[in-house]
Amino acid sequence: MHQQAHELTEAAVQTLFVQHHLRFTRQRYAVYRALACEDIHPTADQLYQKLTDNKSGISLATVYNTLEALVKSGLAQKLADGGTSARYDASVDDHLHLRDRATGSLMDVPVNLGKRLLDNLPDNILKEIESELGFSINRVQIELVGEYAGN
Repeated sequence: MHQQAHELTEAAVQTLFVQHHLRFTRQRYAVYRALACEDIHPTADQLYQKLTDNKSGISLATVYNTLEALVKSGLAQKLADGGTSARYDASVDDHLHLRDRATGSLMDVPVNLGKRLLDNLPDNILKEIESELGFSINRVQIELVGEYAGN
């Protein structure tokens, strides 16, 4: 569910940042653009490596700080990977992820299939969970875990 680079012009991202009350800088633009164009849900280190390969001059600390600012503003989501490194996703709409157990890599489940699964979650069970735990559910996040067939 990544975006194409041509869709992420500087002007378009500036507008997006303003809408999310996030100060625009060229470094933040570079990090957001790199993240939004990825479909592997990279770690901060992987994103830093990609930006370094592009000779951006951005420090690792800036990548981490920018990712946290993007998450806080609602422009990205932070996905725990079960280990020590979080992965990041610029797609913040409801969708499912598939994790490769062997490599830890994450990918998006095709939207049409994920939507069918999400649309068929029983509302009564969600309400029961809310009632029993005294918690208001405002979003469902599902991660499927497996490995490639034949592995």
